[in-house]
Amino acid sequence: MTTSPKKARTFVVTSFQGGIGKTFVASAFAAALQKKTGKPVALVEFNLMRPSTILDELDETTQIKTSFLEYYMGNWASLSAINLASMFTAHHGVYYIPFCGNRPGETLQPRFHLSESELSDSLNHLLKLFEELEGYVVVDILFNLSPLPLFLLNRADAMLYVYTSQPPSPAFAHKFKDEASCRKGLAEKILWVRNHAEDTTENSESRLFERECAIPLSGELSAETGEDRLETCVQNLVKHALIMPALGALPEADSGTVGIIPTEIIDYQKELRAEVVGELDKSFGISDHELREKVEAKIDAAMHRTPPPKVKGHNTEAEVKKYLIDEILGLGPLEEFMRDDEVDEIMVNGPDKVFVEKNGRLILTDRKFNNTDHVRTVIERILMPAGRTVNERNPYVDARLNDGSRVHAIIPPLALTGPMITIRKFSKVPISMDDLVYRFKSISVAAAEFLKLCVHLKKNIIVSGGASSGKTTLLNVLSNFILPNERVICIEDSAELKLNQVNLGRLEARQQGTEAKTQVTIRDLVRNALRMRPDRIIVGECRGAEAIDMLQAMNTGHD
Repeated sequence: MTTSPKKARTFVVTSFQGGIGKTFVASAFAAALQKKTGKPVALVEFNLMRPSTILDELDETTQIKTSFLEYYMGNWASLSAINLASMFTAHHGVYYIPFCGNRPGETLQPRFHLSESELSDSLNHLLKLFEELEGYVVVDILFNLSPLPLFLLNRADAMLYVYTSQPPSPAFAHKFKDEASCRKGLAEKILWVRNHAEDTTENSESRLFERECAIPLSGELSAETGEDRLETCVQNLVKHALIMPALGALPEADSGTVGIIPTEIIDYQKELRAEVVGELDKSFGISDHELREKVEAKIDAAMHRTPPPKVKGHNTEAEVKKYLIDEILGLGPLEEFMRDDEVDEIMVNGPDKVFVEKNGRLILTDRKFNNTDHVRTVIERILMPAGRTVNERNPYVDARLNDGSRVHAIIPPLALTGPMITIRKFSKVPISMDDLVYRFKSISVAAAEFLKLCVHLKKNIIVSGGASSGKTTLLNVLSNFILPNERVICIEDSAELKLNQVNLGRLEARQQGTEAKTQVTIRDLVRNALRMRPDRIIVGECRGAEAIDMLQAMNTGHD
């Protein structure tokens, strides 16, 4: 016995272009969908940091209870289907959920750093709750290739792309179709909606796509017949949408892999790299900008002689050029991850295995070094600006990059799998206590206020935890509560804290095996700091004999 396929329940109304009635179509579609099915329908509007327009569909007496941003800031994971009515505003069976800015005097800017990629889990939870009620969700979002729309490409059961007959809207619609053809299964999800249509018949010359519905001109709505025509067209749109299969994929089905490069591009990159490097002569006394221009000119000339292969879904010329510049002037296979703000840590276990930590998950990438010498070359590029070296006599080293990232490298014979590199990146946007409370949900409001009070009262605080648990992040956050008139001495093994105090002294330990004759430990620096008249002493990492000096300093009245 065969079971009929599930029907679509999550619809995304989108377009590359604004100002063409996308939100109007989403609102009308949601209302008609509820009227047709009798089931609860959520209308979720993702106007990120912009005023809501779906509120125009409500009368003045109806007030929005909770916006999506407020839902995200709260304990969204504990919300159940039976609590939806008390959480969100329902009007004629449709739950209206604007992104933010739904109250007079409310700012559109959240108090914390908002990342689109972090909204996906809370949105997915909301979609599941309405699915439990056998209801529907209509998401209104302007399309671009950013994390949230890309998440919805997979998660949505159907995509309603809105366009008009006026340029450049048709060209944008065809571009969306091209984009869909590059992504597996997306083309089958699309239902095209031609808005502001003069001719809404199926034989209209303005019709561009086979599976398409038309909505009449808004100017005709003043007439009674125009309103009937609009309602008929929206009902027809609902009829076509309800027969579409549920093609959405849950985020759990995502493998989380970093984008794989096709074999033909890899082979072409290696061939061109050897050609370009062979043509470059050693140039001394030129600036980085001049060197980059010279390398780019050589790459352009080589690609003109040997054009890159055409691969569907890839801008081969741009990808190859970026790869060669990274290889010749940057950190090779690691440069891409250094640019990615979602990557927190990069781990190289020999030439064949490169791992990254992205969004809290460890991922084995397909990026590889050519050989062991290639890894050693990248290590030397990292250490050169820091004035550090690594060799058989001193086979391990700690350093930091210009952007503040912390680097540890270790080579054979200590590293049995080949040279190893670990790069800990830090957020370019400082993390605040509001981020910890509302964005990461890692601390309660009461606990945050308690820690703030402890800093103001000059209590001694020890931050302890496992690797990658957020010790440095919490210490950075707590440092923001130090009063500006206090003198702070910061002691670190490898400088990584981002402190903003005016009266700040920073000390960094000196490793054994550097060009200097003697090693200077954190313990030595703690003793010296006591003579610098500090109001506060911050020790970045305390994992040795310096703990004794730190405890003695606490007992003598230092904070």
